[in-house]
Amino acid sequence: MVRRCGLPIALLIAAVTPVAAASSGSGASVHTLADASARLRAYEAGYFNAMPNFARKYNMACTGCHTTIPRLNRFGYEFRRAGYRLPEELGEEQRMKFENTFAARIQPRYDYARHNTGTTKSTTNQLTLAEVTLYPLSASFGKWYGSLVELSLSAEDFFEVENAYIRYTRGDSTQAISARVGVFHPFEGYGASDRPFSLSRPLFQTVAADHNGSTYFTPWNFDQSGLEVAYARGRTSVAATIFNGLVVRDDEGAFKAFPAAGGNLQRVAGFSGHNSKDIQLFVNQVLRLNGSGISGYFYSGSVDLPIPGTASPAFAPATSFSNHFYRGALYGSWMLARRLGVQGGFQWGQDHFYDTTAASASGTFKSSGFFAEVFAPLTRNLTSGLRYDSFRPATDVASNGRSAITAYANVPLLDGLQFIGEFQHATQRRPNLSDVTDDKFQIRVIWIW
Repeated sequence: MVRRCGLPIALLIAAVTPVAAASSGSGASVHTLADASARLRAYEAGYFNAMPNFARKYNMACTGCHTTIPRLNRFGYEFRRAGYRLPEELGEEQRMKFENTFAARIQPRYDYARHNTGTTKSTTNQLTLAEVTLYPLSASFGKWYGSLVELSLSAEDFFEVENAYIRYTRGDSTQAISARVGVFHPFEGYGASDRPFSLSRPLFQTVAADHNGSTYFTPWNFDQSGLEVAYARGRTSVAATIFNGLVVRDDEGAFKAFPAAGGNLQRVAGFSGHNSKDIQLFVNQVLRLNGSGISGYFYSGSVDLPIPGTASPAFAPATSFSNHFYRGALYGSWMLARRLGVQGGFQWGQDHFYDTTAASASGTFKSSGFFAEVFAPLTRNLTSGLRYDSFRPATDVASNGRSAITAYANVPLLDGLQFIGEFQHATQRRPNLSDVTDDKFQIRVIWIW
């Protein structure tokens, strides 16, 4: 029987008050999280849309780990950081049960969109299936280990491994060192760098830099194969990652980038960067239990790109150049009041481009972008917000910027069912061409067990 995932506000406040009090002073002790977790487990059972198998295991409510699903509060962030167990359980033997290691999710969606290039206009009105996602073998096990497997299948039979890694965490509730290896999302953020309340992410996370051709890399869209080592002490965590990087190749007559995760998705010998590795550094500083925090991000990598004018079937070492690039970003979020918060981020980067006149890839260009957002968790079952995005794919190219205004409403019913609605007005400026505008409205229904 599925019980409703609810937790009376008064009980939640009573459970987390020691943590909030500790976090407000200097030299705060993290041991108070153990008190909070014990109290949370004492209350009613429930499911939470992110990973309900963990809720089943600990007999906890969704609000124990989340502000608004899927955003994590400090308790949920440290639970994930400890390898999907309570931090004070590190060193205790964990036994797997099927119902605590498996979850599944479906996401039907409705889309209405208007596309305007200045000369042509088009509309889209569709009911589709976004994806079906399975989470097998997602649990803590042994004394120090945890794993997460996330397998997604879209309507066109496209199978994607989003997460498939093993994590080792050694320490206690005050400090710990951890390592994970496998395929995983680019980073584990907190606050503004965590998963968004909306359906879409900020433009600088999902749009590639572009001078005279796409560089393909984006900070979020690629789940790469890598090895990560992290250290956490109190409210601060630092993670350093080595990624296998991306590979650009022909895909049905067009160029497309993929994570070099193995099998057919590997960097090919003969290209200059086929053995190179990307590195990433990510820092989180938790400021408050409610999701307030700051994060820093740095990524340095390389990818072999086609020389401008190359047809995708003709892509080879002789028609490629190596793009050595970097990205840096800062994120921040703060709750101004119980029902009002702000967050934002800024990113900058540098890439190489190929000058066809000089037949050289020694030149560089910069990109930059930011977002600013105000959000209101009006009730446990409704968070709404408004975000403004701006991104310059190449700061030295005139009239090539992108901007977007996004309004959303996130409605988690706390019983496995969630509704998210979003409207976005986006503008793309193009050199010597008319602007492109897109108005998109989407409603997504999410059910997870």
